[in-house]
Amino acid sequence: MHLIEVRNRQRKWAVDLAISRAAASWAAAEILPERDCELSIQFLASSRMAHINHQFLQHEGATDVITFDLSSEGTQGMLLGEILICPEIAYHYSLTYHTHWFEECMRYLIHGMLHLVGYDDHEPDDRRVMKTQENHWLSHLKKTIPLPTLPVPSSARGGE
Repeated sequence: MHLIEVRNRQRKWAVDLAISRAAASWAAAEILPERDCELSIQFLASSRMAHINHQFLQHEGATDVITFDLSSEGTQGMLLGEILICPEIAYHYSLTYHTHWFEECMRYLIHGMLHLVGYDDHEPDDRRVMKTQENHWLSHLKKTIPLPTLPVPSSARGGE
């Protein structure tokens, strides 16, 4: 059983919640097929992401994605997780990697789920393995669920 909540907790970026929910459900079924899970996926403003990044990870500034594994012995094998995604940071990376900002967000969704099943990206070899898995799952996701080309807020274009 996969219980997934997807929330847009920022106002600047017009996230497609229906597609995000469909993508999250698909990814959970593919990446976490044997696990019962409750996941919360939240899209946050860069200021909120920077606050959480500092508060919980002692890192300065906003980041693209933060994953929290909230499972404990008391959850009886249930995977509990929270994946926080920042569309604004996704947009900046999309310019570098020549993708669309919403596609980057879906990459971060997959990235978070990979962390929840034990993938790590702290060492170069682990990072390569994780990136290969991200690319694999994102490619399959895009074949299954067409990702929309959502508008970029005019206020985001100022730095281009």
